[in-house]
Amino acid sequence: GRDDYASMREALTRRISHIGDGTASLGDRPDLILLDGGDTHVGAVKPILKSMEMDIPLFGMVKDDYHKTRAITDGENEISIALETGVYAFVYNIQEEAHRFAYLNSQNSKLKSLTRSSLENIPGIGKKKAKLLLSAMTLSELKLAAAEELEKIRGISRKDAENITEYFRKIGSND
Repeated sequence: GRDDYASMREALTRRISHIGDGTASLGDRPDLILLDGGDTHVGAVKPILKSMEMDIPLFGMVKDDYHKTRAITDGENEISIALETGVYAFVYNIQEEAHRFAYLNSQNSKLKSLTRSSLENIPGIGKKKAKLLLSAMTLSELKLAAAEELEKIRGISRKDAENITEYFRKIGSND
């Protein structure tokens, strides 16, 4: 199952471990860590900063009944931002970007697993050939491609191409 706290701890640990290692965009020490969650989220990740001896301001976003941020918290104190228009807009935009990123990442992961597994159902097509196919064409293009077109892809044999067209013909007739 999902564990938001474990996910946040893992992401923060990975992010903090890159400070100073020269990794582009991750190697810099953040001036602030803002979590998409309140007291419990702050409490869940604060020990990581302490164990890694990182003195970085850490705040969580406290939501209202409409899941919009009304305040920020350090885990002990709450600072209302509802009437601070500029601060509210800034935090709101961060929250929306975090949600957009999480949603897109989730959708991309689902899409990759679905396309990967569907291509690997084709006889003779494993992970390597599936990757070759998807680097040459989109899944929609693969479904419509002729065997002659597919065999032009480096690493795809005539038999593979025939198996691919046959597979998509069969599943297309089941729709």
